[in-house]
Amino acid sequence: MGFGAGRGALGVVWLWGALVSACSGDASSDAAGGASDSAGAGKGVGEGGAGSDGAGDGVGDGGADGGGLDDGGADGGGPAERFVRVPAQRFTVGCTPGQSDCSSDERPPTPVVLSQDLLVGATEVTQAEFEAVMGYNPAALLSCGADCPVERLSWDEAAAYANAESAAAGLELCYACSGSGTSISCSPAVDPYRCAGYRLPTEAEWEGAARCGADLPFAGNTNAGAVAWFDSNSDGTTHPVAGKAPNACGLYDMSGNVWEWTQDWYSSRSYTGVEQTDPVGPSTGDFRVYRGGAWNFSRSAARLSNRNEELPSHRADYLGLRLVRIAP
Repeated sequence: MGFGAGRGALGVVWLWGALVSACSGDASSDAAGGASDSAGAGKGVGEGGAGSDGAGDGVGDGGADGGGLDDGGADGGGPAERFVRVPAQRFTVGCTPGQSDCSSDERPPTPVVLSQDLLVGATEVTQAEFEAVMGYNPAALLSCGADCPVERLSWDEAAAYANAESAAAGLELCYACSGSGTSISCSPAVDPYRCAGYRLPTEAEWEGAARCGADLPFAGNTNAGAVAWFDSNSDGTTHPVAGKAPNACGLYDMSGNVWEWTQDWYSSRSYTGVEQTDPVGPSTGDFRVYRGGAWNFSRSAARLSNRNEELPSHRADYLGLRLVRIAP
């Protein structure tokens, strides 16, 4: 996550309850979930406890309109998917007490301040949404259907899709891209926290949204089964988005279904234990980070602090995306 690239802490009073009330009005979720390692699942591990000490330790007072779904239309258009407003927040990433059997790249736990409200896609981008904008469907699991997450796309294709949605909405493009289709190449064009358009979440933004003010092993619960599709409950395929319970912010499939590309280059030494504001990740690298677990990985891969990485050109039937943008 390259926290050395952060901008220093803000002088703000943080209240944990503000994020929960803004997102859902309740810290608890009616989902249940679990996690486990699968071959190639990167560093997913055991089923952590549900303690809240040390993570989700505060949030800003967020937007006045709190949470709820935002279809992106009121502020000048946007993707077909709906959005949840996640308030600015302070929390801790990495191996917090609610996690267990953490990998070395999740240590030490590191405080993060996200200084702006964020609109986060309530679901992973679907095959129908991707094809409607890009004119093709890269998914391998076509039989799952149009409402299933798009997958088998590279980091560059994910960035190009974000740009296409921004262009359609008349918003700033967050990436510089060349080429087309599966041969496209992209790189960030601007500091993500200053870009008004749609983009991939930074790794810190992804984990903050997944935690939603709580320190649970999975996104919304201690039991993966109610919040995530993974190898032992997926019947060997992806599933339509929002088929499991959401986390407290109203975000679906943050654990399981497909892994989600993030903005950041990967570093095994991302976490330093020193608080950073709006971290942007390493300035360069070989691998991009993806998070959340997938239908063909075990439960522990869906653990919300688990980190994984791959070449940006990598395409697989377990790799998808979710869009975000800074809230206007």
